[in-house]
Amino acid sequence: MTTDLLETIRDGVAVLTMNRPDRLNALSGPMLDAMLEALHRLAEDNEVGAVVLTGAGRGFCAGGDVKAMAEGTEFVGTMEEKAQASLSPATSGWPATTLASAPPSHESDTRVTSEAATT
Repeated sequence: MTTDLLETIRDGVAVLTMNRPDRLNALSGPMLDAMLEALHRLAEDNEVGAVVLTGAGRGFCAGGDVKAMAEGTEFVGTMEEKAQASLSPATSGWPATTLASAPPSHESDTRVTSEAATT
């Protein structure tokens, strides 16, 4: 179990929190593995109606961990290839509404981005 990704479920809503605020939540191998596992599992859970992905600290997600990639300690192939191969089958039957939540820039400011697409 990694602490790079935190998971809570309340009232049918699962919240996945990328938890590397010191690295602006740059995706690590353990974080991506945990996220893929959680998304597959949550997709099968009839008690979960929505999944919210957010980031701890001041940044939502900086993308891949470039420092770890340069050191050769992360990812065989590309992160995109791994995510696409793992997520496409799991999410193909999901409803088309997607929510992403960015951390507030300060305590009184909240920003939420949502996108609704039709299937």
